Amino acid sequence: MKISLLITAWHEEETIGKCIETFLNGFRGDFEVLLGIPDQETIAKALEKVRELGIEDKVWVSDFVKDGKGKGKPAELNYLMDNAKGDIWFFGDGDVHYGENVINQMLKHFENEEVFAVTGRPRSSDSKNSMMEYFGHLLSDAAHHKRMIDLSNETSGKSSTFVKKRPFFPVSGYLFAMRKSDIRAPVDTLVEDAYFSYEIFNRGFKIEYEPNAIVYVKYPKNSSDYFKQKKRSVGGYVQLWDYGIVKTETKTRSFWRELEYFWFPIKYATNLKELFWSIMLYPTRLWLWITIFWERKILKKSFKKTWVRIDSTK
Repeated sequence: MKISLLITAWHEEETIGKCIETFLNGFRGDFEVLLGIPDQETIAKALEKVRELGIEDKVWVSDFVKDGKGKGKPAELNYLMDNAKGDIWFFGDGDVHYGENVINQMLKHFENEEVFAVTGRPRSSDSKNSMMEYFGHLLSDAAHHKRMIDLSNETSGKSSTFVKKRPFFPVSGYLFAMRKSDIRAPVDTLVEDAYFSYEIFNRGFKIEYEPNAIVYVKYPKNSSDYFKQKKRSVGGYVQLWDYGIVKTETKTRSFWRELEYFWFPIKYATNLKELFWSIMLYPTRLWLWITIFWERKILKKSFKKTWVRIDSTK
């Protein structure tokens, strides 16, 4: 079995080398690495790491954008998929790094022919020294809690009381794998990972979760970047309704669904400072949903204006 690593990046020269090296950590099978990187600084650092690892013959660099100007992540990703030769495709971003043996941990799931995709576990690589960094830890651990319920049949704590088990939860774009496929994302989508997830589920295939496959992520460090990122990710789910792929039973992002986790921030806190920050998350998320409703339903704001670079996560 051959695997393909599909990595997209843009102006992430400080992190791309660690991304490639840790992605391959512990894997000794047949693989190829496909890089979708439109800027010269990042591709130079990527190729420097490739030479250091001695895998030049395993790497293919996309020529999709020859003028150095990006056409968007979904378009670049579709091009990488069109050129991938592996049986299993792994997806990653150039601004993250990975834990031990992520490929081996996830490949085990594909021994079951009913499994079409597997998602890993994002964890914050930040400290908890500020409220925004604390939010990154809290929200990524809440997503882990939800995936354990929906994708692995394991519950804990108050989940059996407050959180309803559902047949679907999307993969994480920071780390997921799927069998080779003809699924491609619309080039204007804001959440291509969610689009893939819905297409996979709607075709009757199974998605599983591997909590031991860890990807370390930097989250926004200030409120401005936080709202920019969340308007893109949460608001992007509103966009999916326009594609006609979301069903009532597979709706995963809404204000009312978040209320199932009203208890989680309070339980998550380990001291008085964290308890205060947890309480502050409630008005923060409420304002996020009000903003999304105002921009999407009232102002009819174009989705094209929602994607912006989040510098504090780099």
